[in-house]
Amino acid sequence: MSPVEKRISIDQVQVGVFIHLDTWMDHPFLFSSFKIRNEKQLKALRSLGLSEVGYSPEKSDVSPLPPTRADALAAPDKPEVDPELEAMMQAMWREKRERRETISRQREAYGRCEKQFVSSISTVKGLLRNLFSKPQVSIEQAQTLVVDMVDSLLAEKDVLLHLMNAKNGDEGAYYHALNVTMLALMLGREAGLSCSEMVALGMGTLLHDMGKERVPSQILLKKTAWTKAEINFYKQHVVYGLEMAEKLSVLPVGAKEVIAQHHEMLDGSGFPDAMSGSRIGKLARIAAIANAFDNACNRINPADSLTPAHALSVMFKHDRAKYDAELMQHFVRCLGVYPPGSIVRLNNEAIALVVSVNPGRLLHPTLLLYDPNVPKEEAVLMDLSEVPDISVASTIRPADLPKLVFDYLSPRSRISYFTEPASPARRAPG
Repeated sequence: MSPVEKRISIDQVQVGVFIHLDTWMDHPFLFSSFKIRNEKQLKALRSLGLSEVGYSPEKSDVSPLPPTRADALAAPDKPEVDPELEAMMQAMWREKRERRETISRQREAYGRCEKQFVSSISTVKGLLRNLFSKPQVSIEQAQTLVVDMVDSLLAEKDVLLHLMNAKNGDEGAYYHALNVTMLALMLGREAGLSCSEMVALGMGTLLHDMGKERVPSQILLKKTAWTKAEINFYKQHVVYGLEMAEKLSVLPVGAKEVIAQHHEMLDGSGFPDAMSGSRIGKLARIAAIANAFDNACNRINPADSLTPAHALSVMFKHDRAKYDAELMQHFVRCLGVYPPGSIVRLNNEAIALVVSVNPGRLLHPTLLLYDPNVPKEEAVLMDLSEVPDISVASTIRPADLPKLVFDYLSPRSRISYFTEPASPARRAPG
């Protein structure tokens, strides 16, 4: 119970009072904390046989009924059977049972996705480490990984982008390579790239930062501001990368374009050649968007990282001259208005973590809900597209969350995304 919560008799509850129920399993409502919005909800609540509930004054529209009036309105010992109420309660319980089954299936899907993500990170780590000691093997591994990702994306009409539980540590380069590849392929798919273009894009984004191997780690991992000399050294990683790519004869031309131009910006503010407009290839424009977004969400110093929603807003509103406008619109459609990893407050005052995006329903992501009455490991997942009365009211910075809520939702200090691979039965023919 929160410090501002009080206890009131069930008969003091009226429409407009914000209540808290003690457990999620023992009632048919979708939330354990909510405002009573109509007489039907009130009747359903009173039919549960509870003697009292929690109550939040600051979240209520009205005060509870006074005890004396509540006593006068108390239901008789043996209330008459209300068929309409019974039918409504049965429907509510049925919906909740179905929701629990859906949650179970979603958790299984996330588990499969997490397993594939961990495997892919291991592959990326191995191939980037062995790229020049075992170039042929490494390129084959990269191509297999990218082709599998492309096949999965192109096989599915609706692709769910999930938030992954990436680890912190000194392996950020591998997460970054896979993140940028995943985001770029999602964007490429939305932009209508052909299969061969998708593979070239994926190969390029997976290897886009390989030139950083020649940049001293004390520059790459520095958490304070770079000097002008360090900035210039860092920018050379693109030149180094292209030199290295030229030695890999089997690399597609489009992949080399991505490596050479992933830091070029449409307004000419990028590097290394300050290219602008149509001089920048389409694959490189896609890579630039994915790369900038991941860099904003996963900075060297986690405290400097932007939330996914903030990063997307900055790119779309403030840095729009840097990026292809049509591709940015596609990118928003891929990530949703509230990208996975965003913390949101709902219109019923609930707080939740966005865990995946629903294609075509940008305002209706799937959420992991904070509910102190539900164990953290069993936290409720809710697809907002299935709950028409609930919507996102605002986003919240993780740093502004109370500690109990922060620990429960466990906002990721590193934002990583992945999609569930298509099963063989669901893959597109041919």
